[in-house]
Amino acid sequence: MRRFVYILLFVLLAATPAIAQSETPAGIWLHANKRIRVAISLCGGRLCGKIVWFKWPNDAQGLPLVDLKNKNPALRTRPLLGLTVLRGLHRTGENTWTGGKIYNPDDGMDYEAQMSIQDDRTLRVRAYVLLTALGRTQIWTRVH
Repeated sequence: MRRFVYILLFVLLAATPAIAQSETPAGIWLHANKRIRVAISLCGGRLCGKIVWFKWPNDAQGLPLVDLKNKNPALRTRPLLGLTVLRGLHRTGENTWTGGKIYNPDDGMDYEAQMSIQDDRTLRVRAYVLLTALGRTQIWTRVH
């Protein structure tokens, strides 16, 4: 009986790392366009993401990039560096998050968002309007 308990304890301890290694998108990701890095983290129990790096952080005049295409004129002077562009995603499956929004500074629009981890270094981010079929998927690559 004692031998059985030891074997069972060994099996449970050996399985624990595999259970604990559930994929998570927390970290820094290189956007599909290779010009932006986004840091994803937990914000109030849901995932959010901020722009933390630009390949070219300044405009033609040498000034930091701003949210020039925002629909709200009052927000057009806010810096893009540090801007929250991903918010409200919650886990809906083992490696899937939905129910959030993603902001695209290139057109000043908010889109519905969902994402899934393909493997530890690949994140599929889908931005869409109304239905997931009416959207586009980008592949982001983990940096850190």
